[in-house]
Amino acid sequence: MLHPIRKLARAIHRRSVWQVLGGFLLMTWGVVAGADALTHSAGLPGWTPRMALVLMLLGLPVVLSTTIVQGGLPWLRIRDVVDPNERVGLTPEEVHVIPEAHPMYGTSLLTWRNAILGGVMAGALLVTSVVAYLTMWALGIGPVGSLIAQGALDPGDPVLVADFESRVVDARVARRVTEGVRGHLARSSVITVVTREQLADALARAGYPGSTTLGREAALALMARAEVAAVVVGEVAAAGSGFRISASVLGGDGAVLASQVAIAEDTEQLESEVRVLSARLREKLGESLRAIRASDAGPGL
Repeated sequence: MLHPIRKLARAIHRRSVWQVLGGFLLMTWGVVAGADALTHSAGLPGWTPRMALVLMLLGLPVVLSTTIVQGGLPWLRIRDVVDPNERVGLTPEEVHVIPEAHPMYGTSLLTWRNAILGGVMAGALLVTSVVAYLTMWALGIGPVGSLIAQGALDPGDPVLVADFESRVVDARVARRVTEGVRGHLARSSVITVVTREQLADALARAGYPGSTTLGREAALALMARAEVAAVVVGEVAAAGSGFRISASVLGGDGAVLASQVAIAEDTEQLESEVRVLSARLREKLGESLRAIRASDAGPGL
């Protein structure tokens, strides 16, 4: 392990600040692009590329500082004090010794070996975080655990999407959001979304004969009669010039099992934000991100 690190450290040591910066930025682009590709192909959490980018940006000042200390600028360059014929088997620190007259004398942390090991540790942190998240989701542990894994729902349970309440002037926006969420959840492979056509008899039995709307009260009444296992309720409110969309999954006792919020800056963003909100709900219900992304290619609103 140390031998490749030594070879890489020596290769980097011979590069200028601008060469190292360009190479680091190119590597950052490759890491983030690779994380994004894996996110969509392997069903990794949506925050994986962002975390990879943050870790790379945190490493940028370390890399630049190490480059300067190890010889990136002419007036701070560390001269080799070891005969070139005697370098075999020596570490970069042993070859490029900082003399006492150098302004960086006494610096022992900013070495290429430490920088490279720090990068390896950052990669391990990213992988560990992703694995821990997926494990907790699959086993129903903590706030990221799926509802099916936690036992709150069973696979195939009927779930009802109530009409979203409208807190905006144009009530048509709430209707668009309702149909969008209902349509996206209907694609789920782990639950069964109750359609309006299936509700007529159930609403009549619950005391809502001939009802054309499915508000929160009627939905909870159906759940109380064990017609459905869970209910999705929500509202659309004004948020500046846009809309704040909130949705919650209610269990058999009316308790909130999961909640999600999305912000659409205007009506043109409604479809994309409803798609994101619905995907988060489906993941929380117990559907894998890979399955969600595979089925999420159809029209939204």
